[in-house]
Amino acid sequence: MSKSDKSDKKEIHFEKEMRTSEVITYLEALISSLKEGKIVIEQGGQFVSLKPSGMIDFEMEARQKSDKEKLSLEFSWCGKSIETEPEPVKISSEEPASDDSEQSDD
Repeated sequence: MSKSDKSDKKEIHFEKEMRTSEVITYLEALISSLKEGKIVIEQGGQFVSLKPSGMIDFEMEARQKSDKEKLSLEFSWCGKSIETEPEPVKISSEEPASDDSEQSDD
């Protein structure tokens, strides 16, 4: 890797506590941009232009600990196909029925 390759790196980091409605606005803009095939993230005078193509590696982690909950999402791509197929994940606002409610009536 040449020195010029390292200087071509663009990165924007954004972290802020905000209302749920504000987070939804960011996520909707992300979804819309992803559908268009180009995601442009701007902050101050800087911007990063991303063009997802081919297979996208999607990683999701959800955690609960005492009174703190966390959801992390990560998307990455590089043009290569990803051949592993993990078990599908369902995203909804409904909790699954407990095993107790699925018992049969004998």
